[in-house]
Amino acid sequence: MSREVEFITKTGLLLALALVIQIGLAPFAQPVVGPLINMLLILSVILVGPWGAVVVGSLTPIIAFLVGIMGLFPVVPVIILGNCAYSLVFWVFGRKNRIIGLIIAAVLKFIVLAGGVRLLAMFFMPNLPAPVIATLSLPQLYTALVGGSVALLVVHYLPKRMVE
Repeated sequence: MSREVEFITKTGLLLALALVIQIGLAPFAQPVVGPLINMLLILSVILVGPWGAVVVGSLTPIIAFLVGIMGLFPVVPVIILGNCAYSLVFWVFGRKNRIIGLIIAAVLKFIVLAGGVRLLAMFFMPNLPAPVIATLSLPQLYTALVGGSVALLVVHYLPKRMVE
């Protein structure tokens, strides 16, 4: 199988899994779905590379909006930026040390989301509901750390040929 076909296949499977989690577990919201999506973003970086993770991290918030899980479209780009920052920063720093990479990526994702939603509220949506601002703040740090930690645990038990 060619590298391109393998990339598309693995990325598609990771995206499908993310969507099943996101849609199927929607009633459990952020405490369950957040860590699982973050887990899949880190797994995507490790299994298919940063661009596969960017695809997964970009499409999941768009699809969440389209299926009605998330009701505020202006928040979608902020979430996409947070997911992409998380994935790309983990890729950069995680190549030397995955734990340090995860911590740096989680902190940056938190900063991007918390800062982005506050800028959105300040300049474009002054009536942005407080629960949306709260959801995209400190809980994001926790879900990124928990999800990333689970991903590193899962990777540890995957066959070596899958992770190379």
